[in-house]
Amino acid sequence: MNGSSNHSVLGLVELSDSQTSAGYHSCNSLRVIRDVFEDRLKGWVRAKDQWRLLNNNRVCVILKDIGSQGELELAAAKLGRIFEEPHFHMGRAMPIAVTAGFAEISSSGRDMKLAMQQAGLALNQAKKSRRLFDVYSDQCNSNNSDERELVSRLEAALEVGELQLYYQPKVHAAFHTLIGAEALMRWHTSGGQVITPDRFIEVAERNEVIKPMTRWAIKSAVGRLARWPEELSIAVNVSPKLLLEDDIPAVVRDALEIYGVRAQRLNLEVTESIMMDNQEVMLEQLARLREIGVKISIDDFGTGFSSLAYFRDLPVDEIKIDKSFVLRMLESEKDMAIVKAVIDLAHNFSMKVVAEGVETKEIAEHLADLRCDVLQGYFFDKPLPAEQFVQHYRL
Repeated sequence: MNGSSNHSVLGLVELSDSQTSAGYHSCNSLRVIRDVFEDRLKGWVRAKDQWRLLNNNRVCVILKDIGSQGELELAAAKLGRIFEEPHFHMGRAMPIAVTAGFAEISSSGRDMKLAMQQAGLALNQAKKSRRLFDVYSDQCNSNNSDERELVSRLEAALEVGELQLYYQPKVHAAFHTLIGAEALMRWHTSGGQVITPDRFIEVAERNEVIKPMTRWAIKSAVGRLARWPEELSIAVNVSPKLLLEDDIPAVVRDALEIYGVRAQRLNLEVTESIMMDNQEVMLEQLARLREIGVKISIDDFGTGFSSLAYFRDLPVDEIKIDKSFVLRMLESEKDMAIVKAVIDLAHNFSMKVVAEGVETKEIAEHLADLRCDVLQGYFFDKPLPAEQFVQHYRL
């Protein structure tokens, strides 16, 4: 900000994806949300400001006489307060979340197109960081360019077969016998690097490339199952974005039919965070997948915020206790209590329990004593390329 009293800022304010995509999937609900969105924005802008609707979900605002970064932050804080309360419709609470991006308008006021582009970059940065708003800086542009390049490389990697599935064993807690594996993605670059998912999955999740990547992973895992003994299963992580796609049951069904694999041998893992948005749609999709016969597992359980009410209604076969609790369970009474509580709760709902992050014999023994069903972690093995897995376990 340059401190000028007649300084103007262009802002883009957008309804969050959870409202516009599938969180409120009836036409009436969407209409209500958009009407409330516009009404509350009218209460935010001042008489001297300008604003116009760009589409049903995004508004362009020109804030006049913003003389400092502090003034802009105050305006953004007011925007957050206006939208923090849910809207009640027919007795139902409907949260209305927004995200905003801001950019300075040049003193001449002529380069509105550039300001619009910069505000868009700031908006994308805010969405990636899960913040209410962001203000354009050169770093926004740099980050956006880096991400676009990585997405392009991932798309190319998928096309030329640089992505591979590694397999980490899942063993019976009492007998330590192999019962299956989790498929974990690795990126083998043309330069000889092997890149783990923590370097690229978050970027893929924010972009459409996660969808073909997940479809490929499901088909590859099912193809692998066709070559393994009947008693073994494979778990595949599924992006919440893909769960919002109507074709995901068809993708699963087609893969099973093509390779002649029993549906019960495929386990789809979803994170607990799916229950934070779009609960109705997510529950419907999980139920449709279970109707096919595949198993559903909640990954990283204990790190999200889903309530016991949703837990009660989850169409799920298995709970995976997050490794952060498992790793510390022998040193921390609280973590031990959490692990025990999750195991008991899941068993009361006829669900199996998998503990991931098992790195020592002592932890494995304690989990078996607590009646955990399945163990996974470096104590047994690291993720292995498919052929090494086959050789090591004599499949």
